[in-house]
Amino acid sequence: MASNKNLHGKLTIGLDLGDRSSWYCVLDESGEVIREQKLSTTAKAMQEVFAAVPPRRMALETGMHSPWVSRLLSELGHEVIVAHARNVRLIGESRRKDDRLDARTLARLARIDPQLGWHR
Repeated sequence: MASNKNLHGKLTIGLDLGDRSSWYCVLDESGEVIREQKLSTTAKAMQEVFAAVPPRRMALETGMHSPWVSRLLSELGHEVIVAHARNVRLIGESRRKDDRLDARTLARLARIDPQLGWHR
């Protein structure tokens, strides 16, 4: 975790989904990383973490888990943006596969412009 700042104010969250575990990154309104953490890719873990967070804009990539995760996050009141992998070339064409950095990239893209090749 980059800091102990609380999760209030205008924040954006990127969530890189994996089969067993996922990474999320929380950016404050100036784009500073205030939290990065790994969690299990289960409904229970997602609920525990994201039900405790006030509604935020959240970005994730399309994939096997994105349908149920996006539904769950939307039900919790979050604005969920799902990126088609081919439209997020910063992630898809990266030579270094790093889930933590992918979560950061998703958060930064959603913070800049939610209309960049995404669907809700």
